[in-house]
Amino acid sequence: MATVCIEEKAFMTMLVAAVEAFPSKYRPDAYRKPKGVSAEGEVHGLLFGQLMDKGDKRIYNVTLAVPNQIVYDRNENGVKASMVHIDRIREITELFPTYQFLGWFHSHPYKHKDFHKKTSVEFSEVDRQSAVEMASDLCQNMIEIIFGLTCLKRMARTKPEFIGTHIIHNCCGIYKYSLACYITQHATVRVESLFLAVDNLICPTGAGMHYSDFLNKS
Repeated sequence: MATVCIEEKAFMTMLVAAVEAFPSKYRPDAYRKPKGVSAEGEVHGLLFGQLMDKGDKRIYNVTLAVPNQIVYDRNENGVKASMVHIDRIREITELFPTYQFLGWFHSHPYKHKDFHKKTSVEFSEVDRQSAVEMASDLCQNMIEIIFGLTCLKRMARTKPEFIGTHIIHNCCGIYKYSLACYITQHATVRVESLFLAVDNLICPTGAGMHYSDFLNKS
């Protein structure tokens, strides 16, 4: 059984990175992307933390998320990261004894009319293939977090919702999101079983925020 715990700072890093790169053309306020800035769209990054075994449970404790700043290409449908720069991130981060490389995260930005709390975090065949290949190359099970995101006209009133064992649906300000986590089992023989939903996703910050928490209380 795989349990994934995401600590506050790691969650906040993923949320802020996804919001920063969210396509301006998907915003309801018709905001235009400034000329000359980097391309908007999906974000991609690495996850670090601690890996522990307790009985039959394997626990991935995600304490650090590092977005890839240098990429080959980025748009609303995907992002192509540079392995050279991924290696640089791992090289420096894994010098610290408490940070073990655990997996990846990437975002799925949507227009409001196209966003759905479940389908926004479904993995594509490209997502699955990439995760499987990386886990096979590293000869270890890897986690993959998908952050589905959309932008609203006003502050959302959505209550936190748990969907299955691996999805948390919630809102933060004018952004509505779904956070999903999968695990790639590199040693599994059957190809269709290589990319699975985790058995338990724990993210106190992502699941605990509520509309009223962001209201001004003077």
